[in-house]
Amino acid sequence: MPRLLLLPPTEFGPVIDPRDCELSRSLIADVTLSLCRSRLYDVVAPFTAQQLRDSAVAEQAIPFDYVVRISLVGRDAPLPFSLLRIDIGDARTGESLHQGEMELRTGNMIGLHQGLSSVVVDRICGRIAREELLRYRRTGAASAYVHYLLAMRRGDRTDLPSLQLAQKSLARSIQLAPDFVPALSELARTKTLEWLERGSADRALLKEATHLAERGHRYDPLDSSSLREIGHAALYQHDLASALAHFDAALELAPNHADLLVDQADVLTHMSRHVEAETLITRALALNPLAPDDYYWIGGAVSFFRERYQEAIDRLTAMRSPGLALRLLAASAAMNGDADDARRYRDLALKRDPSFTVSKWTSLYPEPNQSDTAHYLRALRMAGFS
Repeated sequence: MPRLLLLPPTEFGPVIDPRDCELSRSLIADVTLSLCRSRLYDVVAPFTAQQLRDSAVAEQAIPFDYVVRISLVGRDAPLPFSLLRIDIGDARTGESLHQGEMELRTGNMIGLHQGLSSVVVDRICGRIAREELLRYRRTGAASAYVHYLLAMRRGDRTDLPSLQLAQKSLARSIQLAPDFVPALSELARTKTLEWLERGSADRALLKEATHLAERGHRYDPLDSSSLREIGHAALYQHDLASALAHFDAALELAPNHADLLVDQADVLTHMSRHVEAETLITRALALNPLAPDDYYWIGGAVSFFRERYQEAIDRLTAMRSPGLALRLLAASAAMNGDADDARRYRDLALKRDPSFTVSKWTSLYPEPNQSDTAHYLRALRMAGFS
């Protein structure tokens, strides 16, 4: 299948409103995720696209066939505004397939989403892709969509304060448009992530996440994000069969969504289906090669349970902020015979969460088969956890 790369906007001109920069980046990421629904092409995930823009990684390091470059240009008129300049190119021939401009108006963000998505599929993939995309129903008032975009900066979801900040924007979005499915699904995700961050035996946050995602699914049964979040919450409520069923259903609707592939790999790992999980992780990393931390965390778990401890360490140390994965890193180092590293990672894990115990882990997290559980607990104890 042809592969698409949508690069985040570059900004030109001193009169650009910083808020326009933030909104435009979130808009392009959301357009990219909606294009992942197609069965006719692959899409490089927005997280990797952002790394290409922000780091020294060359575009040539990522394989793609078509590229969408977007510039945000300020216009100094009686009322200043910003333009999105769009250039769609064939990376194989260097040919420009489309050049155009769209005004970035806060009150027309939904229209911009639909217009930009249609331009991309029209110029690259044609009628079938356009009809598939039309199934992606986006409802909600314009201001609700803006609040949703402001909450969508994934790189900011690294701690409780940033999660709670995103929740405020999402709650406001839902208050303005109670049937706005993307905001309901995203708020559900932040509730599950908050539960993981808190490490509490109280599963009220997971139940709240399930309720929000089920509400979104009732509004739009063809929305993959709602199904994904029902599965995500079910995983940590120890309902592995339900989690897998919902992830499978979500992937039917969005087969090239890298984040969904990772989620499915996660639940397969908890079900001790590690070879299948590895296949999905490999596919996800192909779509999102400059991946966010959770890819490497879940990939590290797959490697650990396959007894590929050095591979697990390599994946886990690729994380920008290991956080909760420090325990797995300590366990992997212990099983790999690296006692000093295991002790160092254990100390970092306990500094982050002094209340952690092995018995606490067994009570909170989904349990794979008994041999996998014994394998991990033995490794934790070898690393020095009590």
